[in-house]
Amino acid sequence: MNLKFMLDCYLRYIYKLTFYFLICLHVLAACDTTDCITFNTRFVIVDFLDSATGNSKSRQFDLISAQESQVIFYSDTILSTYYLPVNTELEETIFLFLNPDQTIDTLEVSYDKTVILISKDCGYDLEFKNLGIIRTSFDSAVSLENELSRLNEENIKIFF
Repeated sequence: MNLKFMLDCYLRYIYKLTFYFLICLHVLAACDTTDCITFNTRFVIVDFLDSATGNSKSRQFDLISAQESQVIFYSDTILSTYYLPVNTELEETIFLFLNPDQTIDTLEVSYDKTVILISKDCGYDLEFKNLGIIRTSFDSAVSLENELSRLNEENIKIFF
């Protein structure tokens, strides 16, 4: 009788354990663990370099904006790297750089944009690829990374 009681308790324990395990398995299977993180960005990373040494060099601008925008991206700033947002409505952006001597330099870039589906739960995102320099008034500019990504250190180098 004592053995029967112990066996009965043991079987109930196994049944409960199996039941809880199946519930946990069902809950975990129903969870969507899709990550909504994307590395796409709408910023062109522009690095200014000394043309003599090739090293990063700070450059002062009184104002940086885009031709199609009313927004001022930077005002009275001295940096060596600037993060400039592209126009998501168009496939090219003209950036305007107002120098301290009131002259204006321009950098016109083009890119292809593609709408991609991250997942059903996360929705859509814009991907910018094939970044290129159409024209610039700077002495020399080189396009390095042709995809706009948060993983990039720089997309364009401008020598001055």
